[in-house]
Amino acid sequence: MQPMVTDTTRRTLLKAALLGMATPIAGMTRAVAGQDKRSTATPQLIGCALRGRDQYQVVVADSHGLPIRQLPLPERGHGVAINPKRGHAVAFARRPGSYLMAFDYHNGQTIALKKANSNRHYYGHGVYSNDGSWLFATEGERTTSRGIIGVYDVTEGYKKVDELTGFGIGPHEVIIMPDDTLVIGVGGVHTDGRTPLNLDSMRPSLTYISRQGELLDQHMLADHKLSIRHLAHDGENTVLCGQQYRGDPGDYPSLLAMHTQGEEMVALHAEPEQWARFNHYIASIAASDKWILATSPRGNCYGIWSKQSGELVELSPLPDASGAVAKGDVFSVSSGSGSVITLSQNDQLQHYQSQIRDKKSVYTAIQWDNHWSAIS
Repeated sequence: MQPMVTDTTRRTLLKAALLGMATPIAGMTRAVAGQDKRSTATPQLIGCALRGRDQYQVVVADSHGLPIRQLPLPERGHGVAINPKRGHAVAFARRPGSYLMAFDYHNGQTIALKKANSNRHYYGHGVYSNDGSWLFATEGERTTSRGIIGVYDVTEGYKKVDELTGFGIGPHEVIIMPDDTLVIGVGGVHTDGRTPLNLDSMRPSLTYISRQGELLDQHMLADHKLSIRHLAHDGENTVLCGQQYRGDPGDYPSLLAMHTQGEEMVALHAEPEQWARFNHYIASIAASDKWILATSPRGNCYGIWSKQSGELVELSPLPDASGAVAKGDVFSVSSGSGSVITLSQNDQLQHYQSQIRDKKSVYTAIQWDNHWSAIS
C-alpha cells in the first residue's frame, strides 16, 4: 500500500504547486526601492510591454523599473538588444515576428524599422557584437523553419548584409560571449505560425558558432522534447539555457541547464513538484558568478539556484513573472502585473534563516512582457 500513498501524496503536491502555493525556501535577501524613490531619469533597463488591447510598446526605465520613455511598437514585442557604445537598442517582434525596430534609448528617436522579407520571420531575439558594429538576429524560413542568424550592419542603417545558417531549425535566442562566439538556443521545432508540426522528431540544441557562421560546438539534452529557448551567461564562460517542455504534460523534467564549452551539459536540480510550478516553461534567465535566477510567466513564479551546487534555493510567487537581469550584486525581476522585485545577492547562504519574509516592490504601472535587458 505504501507506493499508492506516495503516489497520491506526490499528485497532491503537484496540484498544489500548479495552484500557486510557492514559497521561498532559501538563499537571498530583498532590497527594493520604495514607492517614494524618485527616478534618476538615467536609462538602465529596457523591455517590451503591453498597453492594452492590441497596443504594444517598448519601455526605457530607470534602475527601479520606473518608466522614462515609452515608444509604440507596430505589433507585440519580445526581446531587446542593447548597444551602449552607440546608445541604440532594438526591439524584436514576438515570433513569428514581422519587424525589428532600432531606436536611440536616450531620446526615443526611431533609427530603423526593418520588415521581414515575405519568406522570413523573426524569432524575437538578437544581440549586438561586442564592438557594437553588428546586430545578429534569430530568424527563420517561413515554410521550413530553417534557422538563420541575420547579420545587420549598424553603421549602414541596419542594412542586412549576411545570413548564417546550417545549425538547425527554430532558433529562439542568441547571445554573444566575451570572445565574440555566438551561442544559439535552437528550439528544434518546425511551426506553422505558432503551431508545432514535428514534436516527435524535434532536435533542439545549444549551438556555438563563430561570427562568420562556422559551427564550433553543439550539444543536445538527453530528452529531445526539451526545446532550448532562452539563454544567459555569467559574464565569463558559463552559459545557462532555459527550456520549454513539449512532452507528456504529467512529466516535470529539469527546465534549466548549465554549459561550458568543451564540457557536458549539467541539468539544474529541483523536485518534480517544484518544476511543476514553472508550468513547463522558462522565460527569462539572469546569472551572476554565484546565482542563477529564472522566471516563468506561465507559472507565475521565479526560482533561484546556486551556481556552485546546482540546487534550487528559492521558489517564490510573482504574478506573470517576466524579465530578469543581473547587474553587479543585484537581480531585478519584472512582471506583467506592473511590479518590480529587486533582490540583493547574499554570499552567506549558510546563515540564511528559512522563513517567509516581507516582500517589497516598486509598482511601475507597466504591463511588462517576457524579457528585460540591462544597459551595461
